[in-house]
Amino acid sequence: MKTEAQDTAQQPQAAPPTRQGLLFVLSAPSGTGKDSVIHELKAQGTDIFVVPSITARPPRPGESEGDPYHFVSEETFKRMVAEGKLIEYAQVHGNWYGQPKEPIRANLQAGRDVLLKIDVQGAATIRKKLPDAIFIFLVPGSFAELKTRLSSRRTETPEQQKRRLEDARNELAQQSLYDYVIVNRQDHLQAAVDQLRAIIEEAHRGSHPQHIKL
Repeated sequence: MKTEAQDTAQQPQAAPPTRQGLLFVLSAPSGTGKDSVIHELKAQGTDIFVVPSITARPPRPGESEGDPYHFVSEETFKRMVAEGKLIEYAQVHGNWYGQPKEPIRANLQAGRDVLLKIDVQGAATIRKKLPDAIFIFLVPGSFAELKTRLSSRRTETPEQQKRRLEDARNELAQQSLYDYVIVNRQDHLQAAVDQLRAIIEEAHRGSHPQHIKL
């Protein structure tokens, strides 16, 4: 006959609960270098899941499916909206972009930090839905520096560059709504990466856990 101790020992042991990952939201005007900062952060060993946005625009040179976006038709995009598969979506620079719910939920529940790279319009939506997220704004060293960056990358027409600069002025005016502001000066990429890493580390030392429900 089994003793109570033996019977208990043979019961499957419950796995220790996994601490939910932290959700970070990063916004920046176009041309500020957010992709470079994120790439270096991950290359230097920070384990964080960067959510590939869904977009209905065609890929630009150097872009591929899933890097840095999932490219879909406008019909598919609208269907995802109707089915509630996007946590937020907006039209930016004349194109549709959105953030998929499922990979965010899955990674947070697995205990992995998640980074949403979205514009200020999308961040405002996330702020209403998930106020416990940590909001970070990346700014250029100066507006003149931003203009030079947009011109040098040669991925937009002069009209598109003008529109992005106009949008950037409006976006920069909203940086006070964010928890942190990082300056990414030309030729000082590492300083911006170090600041972002420090913010993530500080968040993990915080005494108030996030309550993110999707």
